[in-house]
Amino acid sequence: MQVFAADNISATKIKLIDTLLEQTGQSAIEMGNQFSSAFSQQMSHMLQQSQPSINPKAFAIIEEESLALINEELVINGQFHKMMHPIYSKNFTLEELQQMIDFNNTVLGKKMLKVLPTISEEAVQAGQQFGLELAPKIQQRIMNRFQEEGIFKV
Repeated sequence: MQVFAADNISATKIKLIDTLLEQTGQSAIEMGNQFSSAFSQQMSHMLQQSQPSINPKAFAIIEEESLALINEELVINGQFHKMMHPIYSKNFTLEELQQMIDFNNTVLGKKMLKVLPTISEEAVQAGQQFGLELAPKIQQRIMNRFQEEGIFKV
């Protein structure tokens, strides 16, 4: 797979990519923890739905094993960097990476890194709310169009 072809990336560029990933909260460890948490929650929810009387220890096992395996693969075996280095290398020059790192070290850059997750979360919530408000209008327009076309009669 081309994404894993990191052999031609200089050590300097790899170091800059790693610095940028750490600055933005996207280190292998942090991403592994996030992925493990999401996977564990989803798997636990599905298990709870299918086996309501399951031993609660099962959920701890899911969390422990998910975290362990993801840590082994992403961090210890280096899969995270094998995936991310080529992506960042393809999209950013050495100079651009350095400029982003330099900006992230400024007062404004540090503020941006701090508030960006909150802004992203609020934007998702706003989009979901907009979708909930828009859904009935979309449904009504579709139903009107179905009636006009003779597809569905109310």
